[in-house]
Amino acid sequence: MQIDRSRFLLLTATMAQGACGGASQPAAGDPVVAAPVVTLPEEDRSGAKGSTAAPPPGQPGAEQPSEVFIAALDGETVPDLGLSACDDGGVAPRGCSTLRAPGPQCESFTDTRDMCGKLAHGLQPSVAEKAVDCLLAKSGKQSLCTFDAANQCGMSAVRKVSCIEPFTQSACAPVVKACGGRLTMKDCQALLSSVTSKNRQNMIACVTEGCSIDYCMYSVE
Repeated sequence: MQIDRSRFLLLTATMAQGACGGASQPAAGDPVVAAPVVTLPEEDRSGAKGSTAAPPPGQPGAEQPSEVFIAALDGETVPDLGLSACDDGGVAPRGCSTLRAPGPQCESFTDTRDMCGKLAHGLQPSVAEKAVDCLLAKSGKQSLCTFDAANQCGMSAVRKVSCIEPFTQSACAPVVKACGGRLTMKDCQALLSSVTSKNRQNMIACVTEGCSIDYCMYSVE
């Protein structure tokens, strides 16, 4: 059989084009289905998708003070915020009964002895032991007769032996921010970590009012 070479090549090219060509156009009268339009989140100037400007204070979504801070201001009990990270299962010291004044002219002795008992039971055991030992070292000496002897011993113990509890950060953060640099996070956390749970409310109230922990031992119960 004789094959026309030119017609054979034309036929082959036509078949290849039909097999590899693009999608066929819809015939006249057929419905045209549009692809769905998907709206993507707008990008802000920093390039982060879906970002929106932070709402002003007081509006929904604005940053609010922690619940612990609000509870303290409202006079409610400050709750435990988490499991303790510090192992302080010791026994509160009982040495305040042996405290002795150097003489009858020690006018502040009665208040100092009473405060010694409050520190012994209102501070965490290791901190309380340090504070009471400090006072016992002054027993019978004139240095015990200063009006701030118990507070000074308590604050020294807080700063030297307190174990910082991580959960105290959320309670201290709004107070430290409000104090504008007058109160450090370390001091606030050390104070809250050094007292028993029932005294944390008093400590928050103290640092909120004075932006300092220096006189908060007077609020320990």
